[in-house]
Amino acid sequence: MLKFPAIFLTLAFTGAVITLGSQPTYANEDGALELAWSTSIGDSYISLVPVIVDDKVLGAVSDGPLTALNTTTGKLEWTYDPKEGMWNRGVSAEGKQVFVGLRGGKFAALNSEDGTEQWKIDLGINTQTAHHISGDTVFVSTSFVGAGLPGKPLTGSKLFSINRSDGAINWAFTTNNHILQSATSFGDTVYLGGSYIDPNFVGDEGGANRFHALDRHTGEVKWVHESIDGFPKTLYATENELTYVAYEDYSYGLDAKTGEQLWRRNTANWVQALSGVGNTIYYGAANTDVFAIDTTTGQPRWVFNIGGGTFNYVLRAPAIVDDRLYFITQKGHIYAIDRLTGEEFWHFETADEFRSGVTVHDGLIYASSYGGTIYAYQIMD
Repeated sequence: MLKFPAIFLTLAFTGAVITLGSQPTYANEDGALELAWSTSIGDSYISLVPVIVDDKVLGAVSDGPLTALNTTTGKLEWTYDPKEGMWNRGVSAEGKQVFVGLRGGKFAALNSEDGTEQWKIDLGINTQTAHHISGDTVFVSTSFVGAGLPGKPLTGSKLFSINRSDGAINWAFTTNNHILQSATSFGDTVYLGGSYIDPNFVGDEGGANRFHALDRHTGEVKWVHESIDGFPKTLYATENELTYVAYEDYSYGLDAKTGEQLWRRNTANWVQALSGVGNTIYYGAANTDVFAIDTTTGQPRWVFNIGGGTFNYVLRAPAIVDDRLYFITQKGHIYAIDRLTGEEFWHFETADEFRSGVTVHDGLIYASSYGGTIYAYQIMD
């Protein structure tokens, strides 16, 4: 492996420090990536996977604020620091809007150009996860349990359907769950899943969970599925299947029309999240394997082993761009592999520690470090 010298040019802006040039790196593939820029937005960790909106990349350290950087230069564009405080993973964006979950059960929409509030509403329940944006609607999952919350497993977490233009609530569906994962949708159906307390459950792992399929226009229930797989981590829907991973080390496929379980597959170890395209989902397990799974059968299309030592696992979900998967590992290694075959194109070993996954946009890979720095790498191959 080759070690490249560090060359730094630092520019100071309010609340951010940009470093142009190269950071110390180890790369086993010459020319695979080049550091375009890196910007420090704080001194604590960043849990949020970089969010791209307009020409900006969004990040938030553990204690805020939300910071918007120029995607090309890393220059600070704006910050949003509401008096209520914000949940640093409850951020989503699309078009010219940014949506943020605020402490105390409030929810705000921002103008992506300058970070000013377009509207703010009081949901009465906190939202700490990413929001599902579909057309002119943003679907907001809420929770009574999570980091920074009292931890009371109350029932009644809601899914809100909110009009993006003015913040009007189209409908709110109340569940018997105490926490809901980010929703997803396909066609006229929106899907959500979460956990609830079952006094009869006595297992050491997993726990009671409940999934709903709702009419996206009215919130009326189409079906309900219950299991003891634990809290669901990511939901992915196709025309025929709803696929997810949960707290237990399995992935699952449900019939999208009925909620009946179609298959259940051992993931070999715990999984943080999944992504999907067409009839294939992709995820990495903590045993360092990466899987491509057919959503119709639950069978693997291929399995790729990362290597690099024990627990060098995928952080969050792989990013999908055309026929490539990009992901970063717990040890800071960035990979590009063929999503159709599982063949490795290259990998690149950074010199920082990371907590969240990567986002790929316009030929750049964005990653947020454990120490509060956002990196942008130019894809050269």
